[in-house]
Amino acid sequence: AAKDVVLAEKPVITDDSNNLDPSLLDELLVNIATLSSVYHKPPEAFVTRTHSSAQKTEDDEYPDGIESESSVNPANGPGSPPTSSYTIPASPPPAAAPVPDLLGDLIGMDNNSIVPLDQPATPSGAQLTRRDGQVFYSMLFENNSQVPLDGFMIQFNKNTFGLAAAGPLQVPQLQPGTSTRALLPMVMFQNMSQGPPSSVLQVALKNSQQPVWYFNDKILLHVFFTEDGRMERATFLETWRSLPDSNEVSKDFPAIVIGGVDATVERLAASNIFFIAKRKNANQDVFYFSAKLPRGIPLLVELTTVVGNPGVKCAIKTPSPEMSTFIFEAIETLLRS
Repeated sequence: AAKDVVLAEKPVITDDSNNLDPSLLDELLVNIATLSSVYHKPPEAFVTRTHSSAQKTEDDEYPDGIESESSVNPANGPGSPPTSSYTIPASPPPAAAPVPDLLGDLIGMDNNSIVPLDQPATPSGAQLTRRDGQVFYSMLFENNSQVPLDGFMIQFNKNTFGLAAAGPLQVPQLQPGTSTRALLPMVMFQNMSQGPPSSVLQVALKNSQQPVWYFNDKILLHVFFTEDGRMERATFLETWRSLPDSNEVSKDFPAIVIGGVDATVERLAASNIFFIAKRKNANQDVFYFSAKLPRGIPLLVELTTVVGNPGVKCAIKTPSPEMSTFIFEAIETLLRS
């Protein structure tokens, strides 16, 4: 019976990609991981109409039952034209609708309104934050124009942590001279980019009265530390010993001063980095902390310093040492705050 199963006649494996039109194949490769690559159809086949300019009309809408292509192509940075355009509703989509693709609005738009990728252009009113176990993108909107603004939409380019909006951006009509805050719930691991890890978060934002504005934000890992990261001392020691020495990475922060131990412990705990133990090493104090990265990955932290004097050595151990750069950035930011 096993012979009949293992040695049964196998179907012939074929590749029909060479039967596709070369121009269509190139477009499908650019739009991989979208509906286009699944159905072997160009992006414009999923909308009722497309436009070659940023002008949209109120009767533009997606066909019933078809979701929009909502991911921005990482090969097309904010400074380069898109490979195709998508229909953008003139008013915000209902809560259940998919987030529209803002990349199409680059066509016909003045390049002076695009923020280059190499500029630190994060608005002071935008940042990732964590509340009650949920990651949000917190934004402050100020209307300094002479007309009311509405129809706000936002989209995030593919990124190392797969950050994406969990739903449409909810911002009420903003009258001239007024401001409002918005908390946008975020999800992880749904908008993953390929290539080397990066802490850059590329954001596209627009409203019905103005063109798309692109800017860069910086992803700080501490907003991802989960609330269940506290370890017992025995568990901490066991985990530290179980990880190979190659997983231990250290970095010096020569300008940082830990002036008050209690204040530092409270500040780290507020970002889910929990105090485990403290010991003396000659004239230095050594502090141990634990945290947990997304998907249950443990993070062990050792801080060595002379309290009140400049200089902190940070050593970390984790099953994901490739994240060490982001971890050091997060810890340094918290120690400086």
